[in-house]
Amino acid sequence: MQKWNTIFSEEKGLISNYVILENVADERGEPAAKVARTLVRLGCDLYLRFGPSREPYIGENYFPEHPTVEMKYKIDPGDYTLTKESQEVVIKRLGRGDFTTLGLLVWIYTKVDSSITVPYQIELTKKDESICVVVNPDDVAKLPPLPKSIEGASVQRGGPSAKNNFQISEENYHKNKKSNPELHKIFWRAFVHLRDKDEFPVEPQYKQVWETVYNELRAEELMRDKKTIPRKRKHDPHDHIEVIDPVYVPAPKLQWIISGSDSRISDQGTYSLSSLPPLLSKLKKNPPKI
Repeated sequence: MQKWNTIFSEEKGLISNYVILENVADERGEPAAKVARTLVRLGCDLYLRFGPSREPYIGENYFPEHPTVEMKYKIDPGDYTLTKESQEVVIKRLGRGDFTTLGLLVWIYTKVDSSITVPYQIELTKKDESICVVVNPDDVAKLPPLPKSIEGASVQRGGPSAKNNFQISEENYHKNKKSNPELHKIFWRAFVHLRDKDEFPVEPQYKQVWETVYNELRAEELMRDKKTIPRKRKHDPHDHIEVIDPVYVPAPKLQWIISGSDSRISDQGTYSLSSLPPLLSKLKKNPPKI
């Protein structure tokens, strides 16, 4: 299956100054989900590019006030802004290596007359491998510079399948002794939650604690996919965890962020499942205040 970075050239009939998200991520040596999240936190938008196609792109008009109303809509080739909710969905999908566009919504602006333009939300009702996520190059220029320890590093390309994207962050994390004390509280909340449940006759294991945190974020993502406002996280109430792997993948890791007062990212890093057992041992001896 093709990924987001399908390229449409001017010779194929699409002229656009927007750049492909995954190309930007590759150049920076960062996961596409991380770049997308940073852009959104900077107040920028993500867009879907519909290239020339023999078959028309078909979507459905989506009216939040009339969710049962269905009207087919033909989408012309071009770049269209994703709705805020769908931008969040895209970031989550990118984080887990999911490149499907089904169910995403974009804004379509239709001129009624010379003075009135009406916006519509159009939902994509079919999978389409030719659609890609693009961003405004002016927005790309707002991205923070890479740390010197990452610039020039050898990075395996290929988006979510490239393990080195996480490995570089992990190495940089340990080199600079970066940490996020909130992670201690997040995992301790999950541990206490499991420990106090009646069905746990023995002390919960570290993988169960990790999976509990993962399940909370997964449930949140499913609610967003259904266009439902998710509940506040119980274990991670301040939304520090951006992306987290399930325990069954090789070398599971999570990516955390700390947002500043202006919604910009003030700090970020990764944390691996292999680091959790010693952390839990430490927390049992000196539980944090939660």
